[in-house]
Amino acid sequence: MITPLAEAETVLNRCWDHWQVVANRADLKPELRALAGLRKRLGSRLFSIAVFGLVNRGKSAVLNALTGEARLEVGPLNGVTQQPQSVLWQPGPGIPWRVRLIDTPGLNEVEGEAREQLAWDVARSADLILFVLAADLTQLEYQALLELRTLHKPILLVLNKSDLYSEADLQAIRTQISRPQLGLGLEIVTVAACPKPVKVRTHWPDGRITIEWERPAPQMEALRGRIVQILQTEAGSLLALNVLKRLDRIQAQILQKQWQHHAGFLDRWSKVCSLAKGLGIGLVPLGLDLLLAPLLDGLWLLGLCLRLRLPWGVLRGALGSRQEGLWRPLLVNSALLLLAEGLGSWLWGGWGSGLFPGLVAGASLYRLGSLTPPVLTQFTTRGFGLEESLKALLGEEKLATKRAATALPSNSP
Repeated sequence: MITPLAEAETVLNRCWDHWQVVANRADLKPELRALAGLRKRLGSRLFSIAVFGLVNRGKSAVLNALTGEARLEVGPLNGVTQQPQSVLWQPGPGIPWRVRLIDTPGLNEVEGEAREQLAWDVARSADLILFVLAADLTQLEYQALLELRTLHKPILLVLNKSDLYSEADLQAIRTQISRPQLGLGLEIVTVAACPKPVKVRTHWPDGRITIEWERPAPQMEALRGRIVQILQTEAGSLLALNVLKRLDRIQAQILQKQWQHHAGFLDRWSKVCSLAKGLGIGLVPLGLDLLLAPLLDGLWLLGLCLRLRLPWGVLRGALGSRQEGLWRPLLVNSALLLLAEGLGSWLWGGWGSGLFPGLVAGASLYRLGSLTPPVLTQFTTRGFGLEESLKALLGEEKLATKRAATALPSNSP
């Protein structure tokens, strides 16, 4: 049985091999570097976990407590984390994954819009998101969660600073966050990454009594256990899904740049083919033009795909899809040509029966040029088997219903 990771590697390698022919293009360097990064990530089995949330929620402390080392700077002031920082973590024996923990700036820093954008960029690339809270949801946190849900990634709500609350208070917070009208449906894990110090009274043999402040050990067992469970059961599918979705976006970016790079040629090609179609339809006998028209449309589309370096699957999908394909505008072109023949023969006869259909045929092909780019962009993923892999993966792991943000409400807490 082919695993999701193996399938993702196959699709990614197809894309990589296909675009190597344009590897020397300066404008495509960012996309090709991104493809190389995805290949490296799959090859190294690197699973990314990002912490996300507002300032002063203890995001850095959560990661320090997970690793058991003070590797990230923490402090009482807001905005200690200025840039995304990452550390490698080994969650335990028997986990065949390299885990990268990524700390992000807070979402509500004063004059921190650029750092907030960095946090969102990290969230989009992560395989698992830990959204850190310290109390009930605020309006800003709720809106951020709604936006995160649109990324279709697994999210754990990490209720930090649980040592500050009684068990009854913690249960009340969980109930508030989980109420149905919010529509979140996210799992909540309580932790105390950096518990408050407590007084320790010590009686010494010589009769002295000293009082010192000691900080209890972090309470991270629930979160660590949940992450390990995800790594053991879902990590492969989550990583494959995330890589394929990013690959889909990269493919769209490449094709957009292909359109821009070849815009001059494609415009000339459309004009030449439209003129040739108009002349051809105008000169051939009635009836034969109905056979010639779709052949000329196909020749125009073939030239487009060759110039843009699109895989053959794109052309098959664009022509064959019943819902989003090009068959409808092509059928409209044929219907317009048939109507033009009838009108030309009826209104003008003779020369009109050839000239008028030729004008209509040429104009309809040129109009088709404005409808084609979004269709070809949409079907680029199908040319490499990317869409089939995404559908199979979503169906296998039921991530579409478990993780996707469907019918999110507009309510606020």
